[in-house]
Amino acid sequence: MVQPILPSRFHTYMIRIAILSLLLISTTGLFAGDDPPFSGVELAIPDETVPPGGMLQLKVQITEPKPISKGGQKAHFAGRMLGAPLGIALFSPSGDASGTALVSNGAVQFSLSSSLIDMGNNVDYPIVTIAMPVKATAKEFQTADLTLDSSFSDWQDPKGKNYLVMLNNGTMTVGGTVSISNIVPGGGLQPAGTKIAIQGMGFQTNSKVQIDETKFNNQTYVSSKEIDVTLTRATNMTSRRVRVTNQSTNETVTYYSYARTVATGRSTHALIAATVPLFSQSTWALGYLKPVISGSQYTGLAVQNPTSSAASLTLQLLSTNGSVLKTKLIKLAAYHRISRDLTEFFVGAVPSNGTTVKVTSSIPVQVLGLLVDDTLGTVDPINATAKP
Repeated sequence: MVQPILPSRFHTYMIRIAILSLLLISTTGLFAGDDPPFSGVELAIPDETVPPGGMLQLKVQITEPKPISKGGQKAHFAGRMLGAPLGIALFSPSGDASGTALVSNGAVQFSLSSSLIDMGNNVDYPIVTIAMPVKATAKEFQTADLTLDSSFSDWQDPKGKNYLVMLNNGTMTVGGTVSISNIVPGGGLQPAGTKIAIQGMGFQTNSKVQIDETKFNNQTYVSSKEIDVTLTRATNMTSRRVRVTNQSTNETVTYYSYARTVATGRSTHALIAATVPLFSQSTWALGYLKPVISGSQYTGLAVQNPTSSAASLTLQLLSTNGSVLKTKLIKLAAYHRISRDLTEFFVGAVPSNGTTVKVTSSIPVQVLGLLVDDTLGTVDPINATAKP
């Protein structure tokens, strides 16, 4: 005969069942409306407010730290009030990331690589930024869509596997009065005593400047377009978050610094001419590059001088046995860069697989190879090496 469960024992029994059910639901995430945690890469473009004549710094941010070995992303910025990009920057915590930014009408297509797989590990700085002027004729409350293209979004983990990707778009609204357009010098190790010029518009005599993890003094109001500060200790200005607050209106603008350089001339090859090289923070007095020549693929070379002194460059194309096939001498001005197809540097010589490009500079410069594919319409980065 089955013994009936007494009321007190029955209540205890049901309570135990309820507790076990709750534990099961909580550990399996089955609560109504409780989505499982997203384990991929989530990218976002924050909303921005920029006055007419100001500078939009579009920021592509990662919302949670994730190690990224390679990234490919296209960003669109639809709005007639926006001018062409004036500067594009790439960031990784250790400075190892390199890449390319292929600029077309109203869009930028990125190809990024992180040799130390350090890209994406810091949420305090955007992965990439794009500085674009807002036309002085823009009307207040006009908007421009800032969009991450889901059809061209490819982000890989340390093992080369694709992450799941979630994209969040932003909007730029014309408004406000204050804007930062550039930081000079905005990158590189600057010694104590260096004057840092914060350029923009709408600055006031009582504006307050903040630069993350940077000690400075002698904040000087030069004009509504410039405020200067003086470093009190040696500081790497690359990737510093700079804020200017107009205290009378409590309006704050945020800008991330980088060395904005000027292109020297223009390549005759359309894809190279449309590409902004994104250099790692490594510099080279001597570096090597292995060309890739295959079908519609060919190799270009980009060199950037991030210093305040001119650099004397010697470019040499070496044969498979190390003999010199062609030499090119270049004087690269301070804060300038140059990008060309190898055949433009070495006129009359034919780079091929097995040849080597040797770059020698009087002062350390940044070097990046460009793998171009005319059929696919892509430009990918190739890192320089210390040995041939």
